[in-house]
Amino acid sequence: MMAPDVTLVFDRGFLRPSLIAAYSVLKHRPKDVTLRFLVTEPVPDLIPALTRLRAAFPGAEILSQQVDVPPLEVGGHVSPATLARLALPRLLERPTLYIDGDTMIRRDIGPVFATDLKGLPVAACLDTGIRKALWHRKRGSRLISRKSARHLADLDKIAGLVDPETYINAGVFLFDLPRIRALGLDVPMGDAAGAVALRKQYGLRFNDQNWLNKVFKGQIAPLDPIWNALWGNRATGRSPFPPEEQARFAESRRDPGLVHFTGRLRPWDIRYPIFYPKRRPWLAEYKVLQAEAEPVLGL
Repeated sequence: MMAPDVTLVFDRGFLRPSLIAAYSVLKHRPKDVTLRFLVTEPVPDLIPALTRLRAAFPGAEILSQQVDVPPLEVGGHVSPATLARLALPRLLERPTLYIDGDTMIRRDIGPVFATDLKGLPVAACLDTGIRKALWHRKRGSRLISRKSARHLADLDKIAGLVDPETYINAGVFLFDLPRIRALGLDVPMGDAAGAVALRKQYGLRFNDQNWLNKVFKGQIAPLDPIWNALWGNRATGRSPFPPEEQARFAESRRDPGLVHFTGRLRPWDIRYPIFYPKRRPWLAEYKVLQAEAEPVLGL
């Protein structure tokens, strides 16, 4: 099994959630782990926070590095910093688990590194929002959400470039970087300009997620759904998901290892989780984690 190596990439605006996510990693894996922060601009407040984090978890190797981000117009609700992870094959030597900063780890991430890649260069989880849209189509649903309709429209535009049935969410990605380089996929993966051009050409919602699905089409090993539960994968427990598909995601609904807070709602900025009943119980659990982490981090 690979030794756990976890990477977060962010800018100044995502400092707080990224530190909370890192704290959640170390809470459940306090030693025998490398945790690295790649920042895309000077973030002065990161320095004292890392000092405190190292003091709280002396058994972990905690690293930070500033990396260049290309001056590209990404569009959408994500920042240009998200494109920096495309450069991981030239920045790091060993396999790493990339996680978005809007995540909460709920158990030891060690088992992720026991995933059998079967010679493939990456592993990731299916995007359950995309799965929902696809099942609406398969079942001939007439009433679907605007979001699902947008997913289907985008997938139709790039159906020849990505595999809709294995379309993954890019917020959690196990990158076998040596294997990526050996297969010559480091160059296309690192083409940030190509990722932005793809979005612009087809009028897509996502930049790097579509790009990673394109670059690694047919080369992605499945990661257990518990390791990227989008708000707990709540929607997978009902129609349009058929019973066998609901069972596939059951553990990720009941007891996920990682909850991913996708979308525009920012849990770290919310004061009263009780006003968001559809976000239970993960929003409330995140607020407990935040209250525990922030004093340790000096936030």
